[in-house]
Amino acid sequence: MQESPYYTPEQAAIILQKHPDTVRRLCQRGKIEGARKIGGEWLIPRATIDPFPPTTQKPAPLQEQKEHTT
Repeated sequence: MQESPYYTPEQAAIILQKHPDTVRRLCQRGKIEGARKIGGEWLIPRATIDPFPPTTQKPAPLQEQKEHTT
């Protein structure tokens, strides 16, 4: 069985580390190139999402600020 050339918003959300509703809003606003709505569901081209691998790097911890006493 051949893979679909499209992701669903749920699949794209996992890759982009966003909520599916956020991905749908981005589609509605035209922010995801090539996304189209077919049968009431958004389809997002794999070629648009695949160049953005999921982030595996954790953000740097915030440095504690020393309190200044006067």
